[in-house]
Amino acid sequence: MKKSIYLFIAGLFLISFSVQAQKFEITPQYGYQVGAKYHYYGGYVKMTDSDQYGITVNMEISPDVEAEFFWAQQNASIRTEDYQYFPIEVHITDIQANHFQLGAIHSFGYGDAKPFAGASLGWTSFNPDDSSYSSNTKFTIGISGGLRYYFSKRLGFRLQGQLLMPIQWGSIYIGPGGGAVSTGGSLLQLNFTGGLIFGLGK
Repeated sequence: MKKSIYLFIAGLFLISFSVQAQKFEITPQYGYQVGAKYHYYGGYVKMTDSDQYGITVNMEISPDVEAEFFWAQQNASIRTEDYQYFPIEVHITDIQANHFQLGAIHSFGYGDAKPFAGASLGWTSFNPDDSSYSSNTKFTIGISGGLRYYFSKRLGFRLQGQLLMPIQWGSIYIGPGGGAVSTGGSLLQLNFTGGLIFGLGK
């Protein structure tokens, strides 16, 4: 997984420096990932709140529209409660989630402050620390909105809210005495991030 992340980031940098005719922005970001909970008949599974860090690369398509590549990582824990088999909330495993998204954003306004909205598609890989649980990679839809403020042509600041929606997020197996209950579903993952914008290209 680390190798794929490094290749992904390296590829974005190579693209940004090889296409000199385009305007690019690179934004390292850090923020807060809101916890998410999936309810099933008889209980729930949840991912706890966590921090999130990553990088966004934008390429100008038109004065108001940009293609966007996004990678972010969060480190959280999985907790569950089953009302029938184990009626208290318990920690299952810590988990690392890597989000990869490709999409577009539309900017509004012509001053130093530019609100934006966007949509994206990609995938999310969930990698539990406990080897008894398997990793999962799921198709993910994203929508975002925020504000970019530019101090100069090459430097700015980005504030963003984003909702990531992994489709049919993986399964958790619980149960006493060898018995097991499984569940799976979609988690809505909301995050808030900020970061410095570094402009490249024309």
